[in-house]
Amino acid sequence: MIDKTSNPKPSSLVQLGIHALPLLSSGMVNGGLYVLLAEIPSARFPILAGTLASALDGGIECNVILPSNPELFLQRINSFGELDTQESMTNNHLQLFTMQDEFSKKMFRFGAESFIQELEFFDVSVNTFLLFDQADELLSLHDLSMALDQVEVLSKWLSDRHVTALLVFTRVTEAHSNTINALMDNLTGIARLGGEKSGLEITFDFWQSPEGAVAARHFPLRALDTGLYEVAPLSLSSEQIQSSIDPTIEAADSDKELHVFYMDPDLGSLAKQSAGIWQHVDTLVGMMHATRSTRSATIILSFLPDTSLRQLAETAHTLRSSLGRHAHIVVQEKAASLRFQNEALLLRLGVNLVVHRDVPVSRLTLLLDSLHGQTFTRDIDINFEAALASVTPTRMRGYLRPLRFAREVNLILDRAETLNIPCALILGQPTNGQSMVDVLRQIGLSRPGDLLTADNTHAYIFLNACQQAVMLSTLERLLGVPVDTVFTNLRFLVRREDIQPELAALMRALELGGLPDHSTTLVDANAEEASTEDTTPKPSVIASILNKIQTSTQPLVHNQTLTAQARTLDLVPPRVLMPVPERSVPRPAAIPREVMPDNPDSQFSYAGDASASVFGKQPAPRAVRSSQSKK
Repeated sequence: MIDKTSNPKPSSLVQLGIHALPLLSSGMVNGGLYVLLAEIPSARFPILAGTLASALDGGIECNVILPSNPELFLQRINSFGELDTQESMTNNHLQLFTMQDEFSKKMFRFGAESFIQELEFFDVSVNTFLLFDQADELLSLHDLSMALDQVEVLSKWLSDRHVTALLVFTRVTEAHSNTINALMDNLTGIARLGGEKSGLEITFDFWQSPEGAVAARHFPLRALDTGLYEVAPLSLSSEQIQSSIDPTIEAADSDKELHVFYMDPDLGSLAKQSAGIWQHVDTLVGMMHATRSTRSATIILSFLPDTSLRQLAETAHTLRSSLGRHAHIVVQEKAASLRFQNEALLLRLGVNLVVHRDVPVSRLTLLLDSLHGQTFTRDIDINFEAALASVTPTRMRGYLRPLRFAREVNLILDRAETLNIPCALILGQPTNGQSMVDVLRQIGLSRPGDLLTADNTHAYIFLNACQQAVMLSTLERLLGVPVDTVFTNLRFLVRREDIQPELAALMRALELGGLPDHSTTLVDANAEEASTEDTTPKPSVIASILNKIQTSTQPLVHNQTLTAQARTLDLVPPRVLMPVPERSVPRPAAIPREVMPDNPDSQFSYAGDASASVFGKQPAPRAVRSSQSKK
């Protein structure tokens, strides 16, 4: 059992320990995975101390994993006077674990699955906070594919158990920048702590909080008397530096009074109670016209069920291009929610903040205040049509014949490259006693871009813009029953270089003939697919698709080593499908453990007898583990 009787209330919230940092940029989603890149390693301790103090004050139990020297860590944390670590450890509200040497090799050997088994063994329970300081050895940043797999396992475990985690990296170099950028889509937030000419500052590349999502935000920091940090106003030298980069700063300074343009008529009562000038605008075109003479206004756009994504994205991009970096553009969801890829598109094209539909209107002013003094730092010089096409799914959904399925999936993958939109291909065999037609009918695909087909033995499910952390739960929702009752030998492919060989193998099998066509028997088949179109494609058509697929199977990350590329090909080899094809080796049900049945010691042994011949963690410098075990 991992549940504890002293679990905090679900409303407890972990926040970054920086005073005056807006909740929009400090709050952490319950069950989220966040990364802090400490470019100045010694500057991280005030943030860690403040974060732990905030969590413990909110009744959230904390677990800290350290590489070594827990004495030094405790000494630095206690020096800020925010918490009594000894008392927290005595009350089992704070647990410390240390690593042994060669931890990265053990992670490579046993995988992230064994690591989370260790967390469960040492009772890292639900609704807690996990801080991993100097987590550089936790993820294999030198290998993109391996790092993605590790993050996927960690994210799912954290989400299932509502454990909020903060990984702190202190040795990330330019060589790891491509991997970090690729991991961003699988993280809940990523921030960088570094120094500029004006002093220390923290930058949020992307951050998901209970209030909404923000991107490309930075805050200058200054030290309090206690040594902790608080958000500092921009200094004169910082403004001079920015004015040399962005000439619109002078126009921004001239607009002293807050000017807010909004589209939602329900904000009228809030406008009367709030400071500044609030002006209601009915349409997106009217918004561009009303804001043409300002450079530092706050613009609140609305996303409704009938809102055109193209018009909204084009308006945001046009406003950002014409008003400059100092205008604040906000998108407010109302009675509708943006899909993941659409939210990413808007943040890329110039939006500062997306306010989720469940955020009450009374909190909107606080969210707007958090944008004060912020500049949009992302480069908006992007091909608008290409960016929009990357998030615009095909109109097709549901079952397609294998030829059309491969064509549409390949088109979606091409479009998704611009903004690195995640996609997934799921393959599975029906369980004994179920026909393929019954399984296909049971899969309820309703979103455009979610596609389905089948060969003689396997179903192919393609999910567009599906994040890895929710892939399994999404599949169960589509089936309406547990996955194991419908499929066996499931395989999840999330990288383009793994999906493309499967499409090529499907096309080769189609060329040989013998693949079934279920479009006439499925009630929910697409109308155009239920036509009398010839189901046997011409050889020239197959050859052109095969050629396109085979020329698109190069890895997206070109900086990977040859070893990493070879391992990728070994993990998911292309299959040569016959009318009744043989499948590749099924995924093992569980990672084998090398611990003897009569040996209760764990693989990583965060806290065990020092004389035991095991590897992994060492106990923190406090009372022995047995005296701290929970009753």
